[in-house]
Amino acid sequence: MSGQRLQDDGLCFGCGANNRIGLHLTFEWDGDICVALWTPTREHQGWADRVHGGLLALVLDEALSRAALERHGLHWVTAELTTRLKSPAEIGERLSIQAQIVSVRPRLILCTGEVRAEAGKRLVAVATAKLMRP
Repeated sequence: MSGQRLQDDGLCFGCGANNRIGLHLTFEWDGDICVALWTPTREHQGWADRVHGGLLALVLDEALSRAALERHGLHWVTAELTTRLKSPAEIGERLSIQAQIVSVRPRLILCTGEVRAEAGKRLVAVATAKLMRP
């Protein structure tokens, strides 16, 4: 696979329209902020009635990547993801996932993002990502 161009086949677990078990996240831009809304179901839990922390990291990775890809082309991959879980997210609670680009260099894009609940009032998780060309 080395040297191959990245290709979207619609099966991404986060946003792939062709992935029957995926999250089917869709993104919009609000100025410089990339935004998605997601309501987790029981299949997304860790502890009873709580969203699995790994899925919170996944939706943040998806948003951070999307911010870079849509503004700077499709040939970037996450090289480093740092996620901090701040408060529990509950199953059935609508979550807002937001990401923005902090800096762009020829070989590195730095993005930050957050997940909020309760109509944007409660901070659930934050993340930073470094994206590089493969």
